[in-house]
Amino acid sequence: MLHLIINRSPDAGTACARLLDDVGAWAGDCMRDFADVPATDIHDQVTYTTAWAPWLVARPDPAVMVFLRCQRDRIRAHFVTTGQWVHGYWTMFEAHHGTEHFELFLGALWRLDPGDSETVAQLVDATEHLGNWSTAAPPWFDWETGLFRAMHFGTHEVREDPGEAMNVADHFRCINISLLAHAMTGEGRYLALACAHASRWAGAILAGKALPAGLLPEGPVYTLVGKAETAYRAFAGMAGALDDAVDRAENLLASGAVGALLRLWQLTGEGNYRAAAERLLDVLATQLADPDAGAAANAVRAYRRATGDTQYDARVLAAVEGMDPWAIRTLSLNPQVRRPQRPRGVGKRSDAPDWFEDGAPRRCNPILLGLTAEILGDHHLATAALDLARAYFALARQAFPAGRDHGCAATSISAVARGHGRENGAGVITAVLGPYMDFK
Repeated sequence: MLHLIINRSPDAGTACARLLDDVGAWAGDCMRDFADVPATDIHDQVTYTTAWAPWLVARPDPAVMVFLRCQRDRIRAHFVTTGQWVHGYWTMFEAHHGTEHFELFLGALWRLDPGDSETVAQLVDATEHLGNWSTAAPPWFDWETGLFRAMHFGTHEVREDPGEAMNVADHFRCINISLLAHAMTGEGRYLALACAHASRWAGAILAGKALPAGLLPEGPVYTLVGKAETAYRAFAGMAGALDDAVDRAENLLASGAVGALLRLWQLTGEGNYRAAAERLLDVLATQLADPDAGAAANAVRAYRRATGDTQYDARVLAAVEGMDPWAIRTLSLNPQVRRPQRPRGVGKRSDAPDWFEDGAPRRCNPILLGLTAEILGDHHLATAALDLARAYFALARQAFPAGRDHGCAATSISAVARGHGRENGAGVITAVLGPYMDFK
């Protein structure tokens, strides 16, 4: 068990500056440790660097950008030379992990430097296969049904085994890559692909009393069974049972569905996308008081900022009622936890560590506190959120490796900084520090 006395800041500006200093120190450690290390066969070996984005926005550093570009090109050269990438993408991978380097790392790198043509070229090279625009690979997408042909696809093969035709929440990652390509190039075909697939999900989300677990050409599926479940569980072991609304909404959230639906509403003005996002948030908002559910709070923030609608604010304020983050003196971490199965709920993993406030199980998620501060315009509460986030980050740096060996795992600095695989972007740096710098 590791313990840390929380270092209180006099104001939010100081708390923000201190946390920025810490992120910069971590980035410096990573550059020293990995600058000369060859690329590996790990698919998501640089997604840990996406947590640096708020720091780089606040404190641009050309040397760090050189490091990131070097990693980008070194990884591409490795996968091309070893034959794992052909025509810009994996010869075969599933929709969850195969998309991560492109959506997460290349997407973050492009947002930091939109003028870098090589980042655009690498992302677009991969995206060309999503809508069958490249004739150098078998077709992945069925434009008539608006569905992908399989869970596993690549530039050499689209898997046709029984159960593979099920479209799952993880295909939203393909939508997000297509939206990135549209943002980079302005090409309408990328937006058309995103709409073709997302409209099927939006329709299914709005169609009935239950949220969908998957899609087939004939309609929504509410339970994955048989070959489809076997094929899915083979790569999505941390997905929930998908037998209730929370599990299904959480699975869609983990693959970026809420953000994708909101972005499509902004781009097209079509209300079905916003309504589908609200249907998911209606469920996710019931989990806000769970200290692991920072990703739900982050999704509510995304909705508020995209729409200006404050309909979930009362749920947020109810979730923090009775919390006293200023009373917490010590944050503790038990890093060596392995549960026999994944707990139910938002932000859960079987390998997630246990956190304690003054020796008791934690209650105050800094992401929820940061959102509450934003809703109330309360800079005093923002200070508490930032200081607590800094304590989480400091303990993670003591306990865990950076995350280069497995970006989705819960036992890494990256998992705390940008969120583990079930939080996907909702960490204490990306969802507390970054939003505060916009809010302040």
